[in-house]
Amino acid sequence: MAGKSGHRAFGNIETRRNTRTKKVSGYRARYLGPDGQTHPRSFGDKLAAEAWLVEEKRLIDRDEWSPPKSRGSAVGRLTLSEWAREYIESRTLAPSTYRNYTRNLRVYIEPAIGKKYVDEITVTDVTVWHTKLKAEARARAKKANRADRTGAGEAAQVYKFLSGVFKGAVEGGLIGISPARVVGAGRYKRRRRPVILTPVEVRALADALPENLRALADLLNWTGMRIGEARALRRCDVDLRDPQNASVSVEQNVSQGGKGINAVVGPVKTDAGYRTIAIAEDLVPILAAHIDRFAQSGRDGLVFPGRKGGVLPEGTWRDNWIRARNKAGLPGVKTHDLRHTSLTLAARAGATTAELMYRAGHSEPRVAMDYQHAAAERDRMIAERMSAAARKDELAERRLRRNPAVLEPDERRTDRSEPPADSIGHL
Repeated sequence: MAGKSGHRAFGNIETRRNTRTKKVSGYRARYLGPDGQTHPRSFGDKLAAEAWLVEEKRLIDRDEWSPPKSRGSAVGRLTLSEWAREYIESRTLAPSTYRNYTRNLRVYIEPAIGKKYVDEITVTDVTVWHTKLKAEARARAKKANRADRTGAGEAAQVYKFLSGVFKGAVEGGLIGISPARVVGAGRYKRRRRPVILTPVEVRALADALPENLRALADLLNWTGMRIGEARALRRCDVDLRDPQNASVSVEQNVSQGGKGINAVVGPVKTDAGYRTIAIAEDLVPILAAHIDRFAQSGRDGLVFPGRKGGVLPEGTWRDNWIRARNKAGLPGVKTHDLRHTSLTLAARAGATTAELMYRAGHSEPRVAMDYQHAAAERDRMIAERMSAAARKDELAERRLRRNPAVLEPDERRTDRSEPPADSIGHL
């Protein structure tokens, strides 16, 4: 059943309603083309219909128009899965990002709406899909017994990927407007706050690791490096010649996954990731002893190689870390907590935001500020103590003004310009 038509300067849009429920079921846009024929097309939401008419008018004005049906047969319409694969392959992605994108497509998108044509997917389709996505992500999180059992973080990441796919479709001219418009779907606030470890806890964790991995925990704690950066570290990146000026240079990073590859050594995430980090003198003998015993030979030899040579596998580190944290009585601690601890201690030591950004390899001040919360908490404590001291003095003055009798005789003097006579001799 058709509703009223929306009259426009070019074309019109007709509201379609369900015969039984009378609810809006879609929109039908149509216009009279240069060939004298009416060209209709159905949409799930009105904005998409309007965008299509705007695009058709633009083609006519530029003398680039051809009948929509002939365009469809000549170029071929793409399903969401087909376009998403093209979108992924056309971008320069880190191996881990490539792995995540292909997994998101395979697990969450293709089974639900992957077979639909990109230009047919509506806001309603995406909204319904997102509702199911949250339920699926929650079920997977519970089954895997993840820390975030709600699956909200994974759902947000998948939605952001799909939104990027549709944005690419708009830029590529496949659609006029993105149907991914679920408010807040791509935002996620982590519930878990990183742990700030004590020196005793760090020592317990390191001692619980195998000998060839103990220095890795110390390095992460002292430098705030990412685990992928540390796994890619070479002999030539470590300068221990002068213990008082020792440093490590971050030039590479290990990414997981990719096109059939387990671990890939490549460039760091951003330009800010390239940096030389000063290391504390206490770390120098630990790192030097490790390099002598476990590092590969040669300038390009890996400092933390795997048992069988090559890059230390992610699974090897993860499994040993889990055993170590359980042995140390810290079952909830994550590897990233070493980095957080390091950067928080740097903030407490007086590092500015710019200095924290450099040490951490961050390109945005907002991220560096996350590591300053402990320093801010300490600053707040200082301010509160100052305020308490001021209030205490003020109350004392008020009491004294109300009851001067509590003062010693010398303290009741109104003229304080001269000391008491009996104190002259003590000057």
